[in-house]
Amino acid sequence: MMEQGMRMFIILTCLMLTLIAKAIQAEERGNELARVSVHSTLTELNDFRPGYIYLVVENKTDTLLTVDRIEIAEYPDFIDIRKSSLDTTVVSRKKPVLVYPDKDTVNVGASGIYELFIEASDQLKPGKHLLLFNVLYHGWVPVETQQDTLSVIVRHPMTGSTTKTHEVEVKVFGEGEILGALSNAVTFLMMPGFIMVIVFAMAWKISAPASYQGKLPAWLKEAKIVDLQFWVIAITLSLIMARWIYPILTQLFTSGRRDYLYGYGFYDIVMMWGFSVLMGALSGLIAGGGVSLYRRISYRKAIHGNENPLEFLQKAVALGVKEAWLKKTTLKESGKSGYLIEEDDIEKESLWVIPRVHVLWQASADELYARFEDKIFDDKAILSDVLNTLVDGKKEGHEGKGLQGIEWEKSSHYIEKPLAVKKANLDSLKERENIFSSTMTGQ
Repeated sequence: MMEQGMRMFIILTCLMLTLIAKAIQAEERGNELARVSVHSTLTELNDFRPGYIYLVVENKTDTLLTVDRIEIAEYPDFIDIRKSSLDTTVVSRKKPVLVYPDKDTVNVGASGIYELFIEASDQLKPGKHLLLFNVLYHGWVPVETQQDTLSVIVRHPMTGSTTKTHEVEVKVFGEGEILGALSNAVTFLMMPGFIMVIVFAMAWKISAPASYQGKLPAWLKEAKIVDLQFWVIAITLSLIMARWIYPILTQLFTSGRRDYLYGYGFYDIVMMWGFSVLMGALSGLIAGGGVSLYRRISYRKAIHGNENPLEFLQKAVALGVKEAWLKKTTLKESGKSGYLIEEDDIEKESLWVIPRVHVLWQASADELYARFEDKIFDDKAILSDVLNTLVDGKKEGHEGKGLQGIEWEKSSHYIEKPLAVKKANLDSLKERENIFSSTMTGQ
């Protein structure tokens, strides 16, 4: 049994060696048909700069060599391959083969040149990519055979193939120049947030009030890219742009949805830059404009002291004053009296003090005059109700049955106009009392 097993092992080993030798011999004979080389200056491919790869097939036999086809291994979907720049037919990715139906022949001692036009689409994936070509051909090779007692050289048909590769580095047109201009501070993925933060600060300086322009954090105002706070905001905005905003904006405003997480080109850089600038500018203008609007509204609502009595008291009501009767106080420096129009607050350095208010009614305004008198002498009167009566009086004034005028009362014992008085200059407060006086014309 042991001897039979050894014989079987030896037989199988010899058979395997024979098959391997024949395969090597066939390959060597195939290589005897042709020598294939790759020539190209195309080492860098981008979406605006295509190029050529030349496959040179040299006939090594003494008969005609026929090139059957050139097979191309699977390659990235953003690369297109054609026979030439004038050929409109792109090699199908389902069957990536350049077929030569006329069985293109190469003469003895000559070489055939087969150009491949390589171009990239407008949405690609940067990096190094390998293109693999398999050139298939057939020809005749001399084989020595024995006929009777003579050695005869006869020609036998032989097929062969040669595999060649070419590596190209895919880049996006303009990306290196743009990122280089930014001193390599950012990558393409981080660029949207970087731009938005910078443009926001620029737009803020244009739209915000002068007193607020310098209130931005130093890392934002001075664009300190070494500050972690800057990059926390910039990276967050970049991720939001990449994941949601850019695909949505391209779907709304361009010919179709694009997503640079899966590939991008020069047009994506242009659109992403534009969207980022637009969003940063709009955000900065809205923020600065919002602050300006808030300031204007706050200014109109705030008390300044140059308002007429009705406007002044209406602002006081808007700021929370309810009672029509106010506490009387005296200014230490002048000794004149006035009425405290706002509540004391520990954070306030000064308080508004007003003089008495004199109201003059027209001779025929009996009804409004009587209503006004009833309210101002009620110690529980609400200031807004009193002012409503005055507003009604202004409306009726055009018909001679309303308000003739309203002014700060002139008296040697009272201040002449509203004053913002420092709390240290105020004497002790007295009981609340009526701040209004009124008369009718002709009285």
